[in-house]
Amino acid sequence: MPSDPELPPLEEIFARREFAERHPRLLNRSRVEWALRNRSTNGLEAAGGVYASPCGQLLVHEPAFLAWFLGLKGRSKPRAARRKRAGAA
Repeated sequence: MPSDPELPPLEEIFARREFAERHPRLLNRSRVEWALRNRSTNGLEAAGGVYASPCGQLLVHEPAFLAWFLGLKGRSKPRAARRKRAGAA
């Protein structure tokens, strides 16, 4: 989890279900679950997009998660460029 002891504003922190519900056109619950489950290898943890509560629940930091998801910050593996179709100019 982020090493900075200072927490972001509480208005920016959501439970995984709430976070997926806030962004239905961009994320579904399965994508959020996958990202949180693989946070240590996919770069989400290093990007500061997730916090662990004392009761063990993972909380999403909305701005950091979206920056990570969109590839603006901390992605361990950059997205591959799209392949050009055969015959396309």
